[in-house]
Amino acid sequence: MQSKEGLEAFARYWYDLINYGFETGDVDPIKAISGPECVVCDNFYRMVASGYKDEDWISGGALVVQGVSSEYVLTPEGRYQVLIQNAQEASEYYGPGVFYGTREGYPEPGVQIIEARYRADGWYAERVDTISG
Repeated sequence: MQSKEGLEAFARYWYDLINYGFETGDVDPIKAISGPECVVCDNFYRMVASGYKDEDWISGGALVVQGVSSEYVLTPEGRYQVLIQNAQEASEYYGPGVFYGTREGYPEPGVQIIEARYRADGWYAERVDTISG
């Protein structure tokens, strides 16, 4: 839905798809709704690709959304901005019979921003950046 509430719901859904990627190694759903200017996405894609290489897998790493807020004002670029406060659990990396190690998350909340545009098929995250954390 093209509204403030719809944008905020989209932001929560976007992080659900990030968590799905950590759980499964499948980043296609998040790629389908994220643009090439997504700095957070590029880091996520690399992390998942290395964590699911061959028969390896990742445990943990979930992003916990603690708050979502938007003023719902159109930017000069024609996007809407939404701020997301979140924390991330630690990630553990495994292979068949091997524990590679842990990547610390960030238990203290950080803030990220999604700049999204509403299209015929719904919201699309054109940019995602970390502001703090």
